[in-house]
Amino acid sequence: MKYQFNRNTFFNYKQMAMMLFAVAAFALASLSSPAYAFPHHGPDGMRHMERMADTLNLTEQQRQQFKQIHRDGRNAGMAIHDAMQDNRDAMMKLDPGAKNYSAQVAQLATEKAELVKQMAIHRGEQRSKVYAMLTPEQRSKAAEMKKHFRKGGKEGFRHGGPGSDRCNK
Repeated sequence: MKYQFNRNTFFNYKQMAMMLFAVAAFALASLSSPAYAFPHHGPDGMRHMERMADTLNLTEQQRQQFKQIHRDGRNAGMAIHDAMQDNRDAMMKLDPGAKNYSAQVAQLATEKAELVKQMAIHRGEQRSKVYAMLTPEQRSKAAEMKKHFRKGGKEGFRHGGPGSDRCNK
């Protein structure tokens, strides 16, 4: 028996493959979110904040302001973080066999994008508040620290991987 090419079957497989790829990419991105969202929680985060305060030679008043900014922003940040976890859980519970699966994925992806946006804005506001309390000397020292942050001992390390334009800057 001779095989006949069925255009509809081909596109169904192609659509299914694209959907599986999208779900896998979304799941991978979701797993990395908590680490990105709150790198300063737990005892190591507190040590990091103390080291930064020491390195910048913060006064006692500045240290108290710094801690207050962190405390005030923590609840809002945790609320966004919890919403991200709920979104991730909802994505994992979806049934790929459901008729409206694509629409459900699209809706959750839109919600995820909004949550990531909210987190970025929140973190930016927190940084802005800390920056505002620093003296000009402390600001320049903080900018120098930021240049060398997470280089991991590799000179000129940038995100983007080999061959990326970002690696050569």
